[in-house]
Amino acid sequence: MHPQPPSSSYTSQDPPPRSELLWDRIPSIKIVRPPKGPFSRQVDERCFTYCSQSITGRIHGHDPWCRTICVRKVFLHEVTRILSRHQTETIHKQPGKPTRREVTEVIEAAPVNHPLPPEGQRYSGWLHAMLGGLVAPEEDSSLGAAQPETKYWKEGWYLWWSRSRWAAQERMDLMRRSLESQTEWQQLKERRNEEWERGGSYDENRLNEDVRVLGDHGNAPPFPDVSHESILLPLPDSFPLGEQLRNVLAPTWKVLGVVRESVASGAQKELALRMYEKALTDEPIKLLRVACSMIWENMGFGDDNDSKSSDTKKKP
Repeated sequence: MHPQPPSSSYTSQDPPPRSELLWDRIPSIKIVRPPKGPFSRQVDERCFTYCSQSITGRIHGHDPWCRTICVRKVFLHEVTRILSRHQTETIHKQPGKPTRREVTEVIEAAPVNHPLPPEGQRYSGWLHAMLGGLVAPEEDSSLGAAQPETKYWKEGWYLWWSRSRWAAQERMDLMRRSLESQTEWQQLKERRNEEWERGGSYDENRLNEDVRVLGDHGNAPPFPDVSHESILLPLPDSFPLGEQLRNVLAPTWKVLGVVRESVASGAQKELALRMYEKALTDEPIKLLRVACSMIWENMGFGDDNDSKSSDTKKKP
């Protein structure tokens, strides 16, 4: 038998394997820019839940005592829809300098109105929430009790607080949904509750289709309204306490600015050198002797003869 040629690891149709080069072993630096907008990995909500249960509550099947607080940051891309995006180029020409080109990205967007959940529609503001609803919303005296205006999500911070463990569980589920999906979920709950109130005559197939589209599997009963145990309020951009602190500390910042300017100009250094030069002379000792003698005389330990002679000199 004739010896067979050694088998190769690739066929004639495949390109030969690339040999490792020297610079492939040198570690390189990669600049990675984090994604923005809906693809960003930035945290937009944090929740803290504390629950406790007692012995008698466990025996009688009572709900645990729970408190939940969440801080939500709504970004601009969640409440706007981009209509168009283009770039504009501006050329700056200055005599004696090279031409500079500035490229600016122009984005045209339209607001998207996603209504707040029921707990965000109840209170007109922080004062209304703290007084427990004693402060009624603004009404038109000529038209009587006006319908409250629908509030929508806006860019900024929101605070959500609840004492219901059912609301806390639902809040955790909503953390995987966008604002649009949360609106669809709220509409589904309201629709199912309305059909339940009419005697349970609802289309089971249509409800199952709605639940399947929203990603919540299972045939759950109508949803109880626990929004009265929750509060959703927007956080102001600037608190009044911060403005008051700025007014109180304004003179301090001004003094610190003057000190910084004096140090930068060299005035503090000059003052230190003059103080050092004065300290090497006998003037500080003389000043100290005069001050001590005056204190001694004011305390009544001066010489009587000196005092009498001084009194006679004062007489005409």
